[in-house]
Amino acid sequence: MAAPSESGGGAGRWAALLLAAVALRTAAAVSEPTTVAFDVRPGGVVHSFSQDVGPGGRYACAFTYAAQGGTNEQWQMSLGTSEDHQHFTCTIWRPQGKSYLYFTQFKAEVRGAQIEYGMAYSKAAFERESDVPLKSEEFEVTKTSVAHRPGAFKAELSKLVIVAKASHSEL
Repeated sequence: MAAPSESGGGAGRWAALLLAAVALRTAAAVSEPTTVAFDVRPGGVVHSFSQDVGPGGRYACAFTYAAQGGTNEQWQMSLGTSEDHQHFTCTIWRPQGKSYLYFTQFKAEVRGAQIEYGMAYSKAAFERESDVPLKSEEFEVTKTSVAHRPGAFKAELSKLVIVAKASHSEL
C-alpha cells in the first residue's frame, strides 16, 4: 500500500490508513457510482481522460498517460461519493485484468479533495486472478495525485485506486 509521501510513520500508521480506506470504500458504496468507458491509446503521445462527480461536479479525477505497442484498449473510470459527499473514490482500470500496453508514464489526479489512499496495480483482478500491486518504488502518492516514478516504473499498469477527502468542509 502507498500513502502520501511523508517521512516517518510505521506499521500502526499503515494499518490505520488501510482501515480508513476500507471504511471509505464502504461509505462510497452508498452513492451510485458513475462508470465511464474510454479508450487507452498507444502511440507514445500523451492522452488524458477526466470525469466529474458529486454535486455540481465538486470532485474530478483525471488520468493522463502515454503508452506504446498494441492497439486501443477499453478501460473504465468509476467515481463515487460518500452519502455526505465528504469523500470520493476514483478507480481507473482495464476490466479484462491485464493491459498489454507498455506505459511510459501515468498520472491520476484529483480536484476538490486530498488523497487519503492511493494504489497502482500492474494487473487488475479478473476471473480467479487477484490484483497485483506495483512495487512501492515504481509510483508515488501525493495529496492530489498517484503517478509513475521516472526510472523506477516498469511500464506495467492495469489499475489505479484513489480514496480522497474533501479539501475543505462547508459550514
